[in-house]
Amino acid sequence: MNKESDQFEEPVKKLPQLALDEAEEVDSVPRLGDLQEDDFEDDGTTSQERSYDVPGPAWQGYVFALLPVVACMFGAGREAWSKGSITFLLALVLIFFAPKRKLPPIALLGLLGAMLAPLLSFLPANWLFKSPAWQATLVQDWDIHLSKTLTPQAAVTMEAWLYFAICIAWLAWCLTRGFSDRQRRAMIQILTFGGIVLCLLSILEGTKSIIIPWWPRNPLEWGNAFGPFANRNHISSLAAMTCVLCAATGFDAHRRKSRLWIPCLLGFIPPVICIFMNSSRAGLILLFFGMTAWFGTVAMRRGFLQKLAVSTSLVFIISTLLVMSGGNVSKRLTEGGIAHFASDKGRGSLFVESLKLTLDSPWTGIGLGNFEAVFPQFSALSATRFRFLHPESDLLWLLSEGGLLTVLPALLLLFWIFLSTGPWYGKKKKRKSGMQDRRLRNAAAIVFGLGAIHGLGDVPNHGLGYALFMALLAGIAIRPRRLPNASGLPQRLVFRLGGVMLLALGAAWTAIALGHPVLPGSSAANALRSRAGKLADSGSPAGALPLMDQAIEMAPMDFRYYYERACLRLRLGQPKEVALLDFSRSRVLDPTYAMTCYTEGLFWLDFDPQYAVVGWREFLRRYPEAAPGNYQQMLGYSYQHPELREPLWTLATTSELKFEFLRSVQTRDEFDRCLKSLLVQQPDLRGLDPDQRKNLFSMWYQYGNQEALITALETNRKWQEIGWRTLAEHYARNSDFQRACQTAIPFLPSVIRTAPGTSTNIPALERALLYNPTDTRSGIDLFQAQKTQGDIDGALRTLEKVAAFPNAPAYVRQEIATLYMMKQDFRRAWENLREAMQKT
Repeated sequence: MNKESDQFEEPVKKLPQLALDEAEEVDSVPRLGDLQEDDFEDDGTTSQERSYDVPGPAWQGYVFALLPVVACMFGAGREAWSKGSITFLLALVLIFFAPKRKLPPIALLGLLGAMLAPLLSFLPANWLFKSPAWQATLVQDWDIHLSKTLTPQAAVTMEAWLYFAICIAWLAWCLTRGFSDRQRRAMIQILTFGGIVLCLLSILEGTKSIIIPWWPRNPLEWGNAFGPFANRNHISSLAAMTCVLCAATGFDAHRRKSRLWIPCLLGFIPPVICIFMNSSRAGLILLFFGMTAWFGTVAMRRGFLQKLAVSTSLVFIISTLLVMSGGNVSKRLTEGGIAHFASDKGRGSLFVESLKLTLDSPWTGIGLGNFEAVFPQFSALSATRFRFLHPESDLLWLLSEGGLLTVLPALLLLFWIFLSTGPWYGKKKKRKSGMQDRRLRNAAAIVFGLGAIHGLGDVPNHGLGYALFMALLAGIAIRPRRLPNASGLPQRLVFRLGGVMLLALGAAWTAIALGHPVLPGSSAANALRSRAGKLADSGSPAGALPLMDQAIEMAPMDFRYYYERACLRLRLGQPKEVALLDFSRSRVLDPTYAMTCYTEGLFWLDFDPQYAVVGWREFLRRYPEAAPGNYQQMLGYSYQHPELREPLWTLATTSELKFEFLRSVQTRDEFDRCLKSLLVQQPDLRGLDPDQRKNLFSMWYQYGNQEALITALETNRKWQEIGWRTLAEHYARNSDFQRACQTAIPFLPSVIRTAPGTSTNIPALERALLYNPTDTRSGIDLFQAQKTQGDIDGALRTLEKVAAFPNAPAYVRQEIATLYMMKQDFRRAWENLREAMQKT
């Protein structure tokens, strides 16, 4: 320890022995004033500044880079077991590999400020701000026990802060470890091939070739996943980053005369396939800009025409891939546009609502881990079939939960990291090792920038595995000269003590995964909920209820827990009012999500069907677009539970729902009463489409007052245009065939007759039909000639034959009806008209 410290405190006294392919031997260390232009290395540093590049064996670089790859491979920190395993490995790294460099004050200020500022949310709520109105409503009106701090869920925020602190600690370690040239190269290689392996596994798992059971999968809450992350978009950005790393690693291997460039070149294929399989717009855009940046600033030192040619080639390559992909990605690139982005279902509206949420507590935020629970209390966005788990932006998520006091130090740290990368341009010097290291560092900076840009429109950096990947890239990208001071013993002790604390934290998360909620928070609450569900399914709801109570104490704003506790209360036979109160709390905590309102009604059917209407009424209010179809299902349950008929009628607040109810009635009294209510609300039936009106008239004639309907159809021209069939059928039933024919003919399609033949020789036409007995044209010509010469009976006989042909024109029956009407035979005319009506 002391020798290591002395080595870095006096770097000018003794330079570390480096391999010949990494540094030149230095006979003596010149003073700064004696340095000449040729003393500067190709990466912008002097030979004296090369002493900041800490020596270290390459195998350590492999170990360091394996940590984020393994983290992404095994759950990406989404579930408790994954958090525990990753935290345990991270703790071992902090304990056995202490940092060797010291951060400058500006970076240290940003790091500590970002990590400690979220703790301000644990201050008492009445110290700084007045509690918001929604919080007072939940506590006073609904008796929901929220924390008396600025954060409404202290346990959830504490666990989220520990999660956040782990990422900050790993970032601090990556920035201060002080990697050597060999370690940076080793880490870039591991990250490259680790990304390729992740993309390969994602492709195989996406095509159902293999099953990886430990990858996070929960379609009901997280959607359809693809790859090792719960959010399918994150593997696409990781694939784009892997492509840039493949280019950098392959180029470096080629310059070093290593055959490693061959697998790097082949390694491009899985990430590109992964992006197109996932139909990812973000992945494709990041791939284009990442490769363009790498070609423009790393692969080529100078030459505008060279950069332009390479960039143009890249554009053609990606365009070709778009065509080969079958159009899925290109469709996603063009669908929606700005109009969709700004709509209620687009990200633009979500960004605006998230900013409004931030205005309620701009400096301290709402507390880490609270966005999903608090956002529904603020937002007016329609989210009936899904829920907003995050604001679709790492920056907005951190701003809304941590406030400006967290975001500003974080931006300061990112600004320092940006200034500490490079140099991005410089003339070529004699020694190659420095230039090779510079290319790798700049490639890491470009890849880090891609992840940061993706974080503006998505939330990849809130995942533990992705965050570890990004932090290591930041550590690789830092120029050694930006960390001139060696770390002291106190700093190393702090990191090692932090590693010991992380061991305890990892053990706590592992215990939660094993069913022991030793650390209050969202992970423990989910574990308790899972145990309660298993007990309830096994027939022990009495044992499940206390577990749900504990889960609600830890996460009092999770609407799912109240819903499931209400179900347990009903199964245990507890008072229905108590269960209804929990159901109501669930609806209040998420006033827009509709699906649980519908399932709540279904659950009540087995205990007290009349209470089902409470949840169903809220469902119809929240989700009016799906009201008709779901209302039909509700009416279907009324056959098993007749007591639901009257309550369900009260839910029919629109003409469309009243019509659906009318379709389910089976008695005349009920039909007359409901029809009267519909006509009072909509006298002209404007709320129904033509098909619904036609069906209504048929039901009215079958179950209601026929005389009232016939009178309305006779006097209302608009109704007659829809209900003329019913009116004509009524006249025919009363043997008024003439009136039936006169009613139907104006509404039948116009007769489109075949052009008459040139011949009027009836005997010749009869012989033509005789020789071709199935020739429709011969029959029509004969009919027209007979009708022209006044032979109505002959024309009827001919048309009767033609009507039997398989390819007879559609107007034949109408022509027959017209001929019968000329003969005053309205009964037969109606029979043919009715047959024509059936065909139309």
